[in-house]
Amino acid sequence: MARLIGAVAAVAVLAVLTRAVSAAEIYRYTDPGGTSHYVDGLDSVPTEHRARAVPVKLPDLPSVTPAPTGRTALDAERPTGSKSAAEAPKGGTAIRYTPGQPIMVDVKINGTTSARLLLDTGADSTMINPRALVAAGASISRPIGTTRMTGVTGSDHVNIVMIDSLEIGEARVGRMQVASYDIAGSRGSDGLLGRDFLDRFTVNIDSTNGVVTLSPK
Repeated sequence: MARLIGAVAAVAVLAVLTRAVSAAEIYRYTDPGGTSHYVDGLDSVPTEHRARAVPVKLPDLPSVTPAPTGRTALDAERPTGSKSAAEAPKGGTAIRYTPGQPIMVDVKINGTTSARLLLDTGADSTMINPRALVAAGASISRPIGTTRMTGVTGSDHVNIVMIDSLEIGEARVGRMQVASYDIAGSRGSDGLLGRDFLDRFTVNIDSTNGVVTLSPK
């Protein structure tokens, strides 16, 4: 009985610790050079910037059901007449979407964390929100560099971090740099899938059947 009580207590403590880790807040601060930094927890903000650091409210990570190799979780919703999952190229993938709507892609970061990105052939770089990167084990508090992002709403400096891999079905790119940034108004999206990933593949967009095919070059 004592062993059972001890085991239950240990599980309870583990559950509390797990919740505490998952609830860790992401903070944003801006350095004198105008670069926005996202860090995991207020303690990671340099002392001189803490008074102006603000917590970033990010959407909950999407619940994505793992899909069989070579296809995405969107296959189950593919439009009538589109290609079957079996036709996805080896080493690539077939992404289903609703014609006329944004192309949302279910990805896996570092082989462990699921996220949903907007496929954007006009974006040079892939951009992922800090919460998803932290969940995948990426170090957002120690970026490897910065870059300037310009969009329709203005421009901002963003941090660049390294991830071990980014996957869509069998389409996989190993170590790559991504921008760590919370895109305002990106409801239902954890960021953008840009050309730094897409250019590794031959991309075919079938707007009639609502299928994007990524084939290895």
